[in-house]
Amino acid sequence: MPEGVVITGIGAVSPLGWGVGALREGLFAGRSGLGPVTRFDTSAFRSNLGGEVLSRSDEDTNATAGDTTLAERYLLAAVREALSDSGAPGDGTALVVGTNFGGMPAAERALAGEGGPDLSRYEFRDQADRVARELGLTGVTVAMSLSCASGTATIVEALDLVRSGRAERVVAAGYDELSLYAFAGLSALRAISPDGMRPFDRRRNGTVFSEGAGAVVVEPEGAARGRNAKVYVSLLGGALNNDGYHMTAPEKEARGIRALMAAALADAGVEPAEIDHVNLHGTGTKYNDLIETKAIKAVFGERARSIPVTANKGALGHAMGAAGSLETIAAVLSIRNGKVPPTLGLEEPDPECDLDVVTGSAREATIRTVLKTSYGIGGTNAAVVLRAREGESKMGERSADKMERFQAGGHEEELARMVDDVEREREGELRGALGKKARADIMAAIKTEILRRFAEAHPDVKVRFLTGPYVDPDAPRGTRGRKR
Repeated sequence: MPEGVVITGIGAVSPLGWGVGALREGLFAGRSGLGPVTRFDTSAFRSNLGGEVLSRSDEDTNATAGDTTLAERYLLAAVREALSDSGAPGDGTALVVGTNFGGMPAAERALAGEGGPDLSRYEFRDQADRVARELGLTGVTVAMSLSCASGTATIVEALDLVRSGRAERVVAAGYDELSLYAFAGLSALRAISPDGMRPFDRRRNGTVFSEGAGAVVVEPEGAARGRNAKVYVSLLGGALNNDGYHMTAPEKEARGIRALMAAALADAGVEPAEIDHVNLHGTGTKYNDLIETKAIKAVFGERARSIPVTANKGALGHAMGAAGSLETIAAVLSIRNGKVPPTLGLEEPDPECDLDVVTGSAREATIRTVLKTSYGIGGTNAAVVLRAREGESKMGERSADKMERFQAGGHEEELARMVDDVEREREGELRGALGKKARADIMAAIKTEILRRFAEAHPDVKVRFLTGPYVDPDAPRGTRGRKR
């Protein structure tokens, strides 16, 4: 039986903030990263809405010496975070990037004679090479552009590189930047909503474009075990195809999308009945959501109306080349946290899109296997299948069990999930710890990181650990050190 492939690191930059933590907290809390575009003048267009990444003044926003585009900075930050999270070495690591527009603002400024980055910064391959050099990645470098399926397509390509032995491990990353050129072109296609994202709502009238980057580290399971790396999920399979129908219009009967889903499931060795959750493309356009619904019904039959699904674009906007990457990370977080984030903007369900779309607030669920799909202009389609590690598909239940171990001002459930996240992020270090002192040092570092994350979300709330490995010295009597 072929060796399994796993995801060992994730990194994100999105309209919800810098880092996976901001993405996780924002999605599960039902926060929107969308608003009026401030970077350029939108008065000539039918909408001024977008999802901009707020600036951040630290080393993550700076690439190599010289002026750079925001797109390259987002890409660098996401890849750097994923590598750090994974603990993977740069030596032997390949990089696969996907984008719609690459460094288009560099081309805009150069052609207008405004100076700034050299025109070559627009080239997709140049940005990939620069990031690889910056981070010391010595494996192959691949740049691809499959429209809005680009992010998910990089993960399918990474899976193929690892399976075939052409790469020891791969960072797969999608990225894009909101620019005047991109905004004008997408407005000309009449794809932009004038009043907001409403995936699967009967009033939906277009999408809202955004920006950012997402990255995942993909490697053989044996290699991950060999270096005591944590494993987020197994990457069971994936597929790419093309509708072969029209340059911009979707194929109305969803033949290409249905074939894509079937191919991804077959590649993963998974039956439709095994899928617990689908992370949808969900652009909020009239045809996309209807056609995607048709495809889900065709593939899953009667189960289509009972599988919880979500469209992250309601919160993130359509991040173009980064969309599939960020949404795949969201699917990973759903598996790890045992819940599905809500679809923002869906208030009046379209009776023709009668799927079990999660709305309102995040829904607790036992999630073992997830299908993630992405589609793009020109008929490009990509999908991946993810699965929880054995025994890790009921994160919500284990988190609930931990809630009695501490006091957190009414935020015990949220803190429990942070404990789960941090413990699993550091599990490789714990397995490799030699001696009680080394283990105690790691446990102290874990507690510090848990408290840091909680303080970011709730700076005025004091946490007290009552039982378990992080018990506080001032815990009430009768609880300190008590075994559950």
